[in-house]
Amino acid sequence: MSITDEGEYGQKQIKTLELIWGEGFLSPGGTNEIDLVLNNKLIKGLKVLDIGCGCGGAAFHFINKHEVSHVTGVDVEKEVIDRANELKLKLDNQSKVTFKVIDPGPLKFEDNSFDVVFSKDTFLHIKDKENLALDLFRILKPGGFLCVSDWMRIDDNPPSNNMKEYIKLEGLSMEMCSLQRYSNALDEAGFKNIQINDRNSWYLELAKKELSDLKALYREKLNQILGVEDAELTIKTWTKMVEVIEQGEHRPGHFYAEKPL
Repeated sequence: MSITDEGEYGQKQIKTLELIWGEGFLSPGGTNEIDLVLNNKLIKGLKVLDIGCGCGGAAFHFINKHEVSHVTGVDVEKEVIDRANELKLKLDNQSKVTFKVIDPGPLKFEDNSFDVVFSKDTFLHIKDKENLALDLFRILKPGGFLCVSDWMRIDDNPPSNNMKEYIKLEGLSMEMCSLQRYSNALDEAGFKNIQINDRNSWYLELAKKELSDLKALYREKLNQILGVEDAELTIKTWTKMVEVIEQGEHRPGHFYAEKPL
């Protein structure tokens, strides 16, 4: 959103999104949605890479509920990593998670490093989905798997004027593509058992509730975080987002894939 003050996700942005989506979360759905992204896979004892970990909500859930061996959470935004490390202090098993800032571009991890690669609503900021898929394949161990949710579009044609208006209001780099493009990129990279799940109808109903809450339940707090003018801008942005989800062009979704043994 254009309310951001430092980088793409500054303090005002973080406080606003945590107000709406909960402590440690910069995208919707909380732990229930994270479990759906995992696609019923057991991850106990596994080594997880969380790409675009934000403020750590998913990583903490993997440790507390799923008993993973370790989570490496990475993000390109220093402000969100600082917040993740702040929230990490509440964790009993702090040694089970490492948060760090990384540079945009290819992932600087060794081949076959992780059992699981997870990402929630982050890949929309990455333009080259095909090279991303190759990089994900490289860093996963044979038999490892990929669990991702992202904000997508219905197709890969030029966006409508309404979608362009929404992206401009967000003020973020948004390189959204279709679920089909992700599926093709994963297939070409060598992944197997590729599964995709359109979540448009789910988020449409949730986004309407979020908008209602921003206008009423959270309005006073939103004014305190952002000031009246930027609070109005946030409500305007959410209103436009609901429009493009309702018209079917903005389609959040999940995809899952496995690296063969």
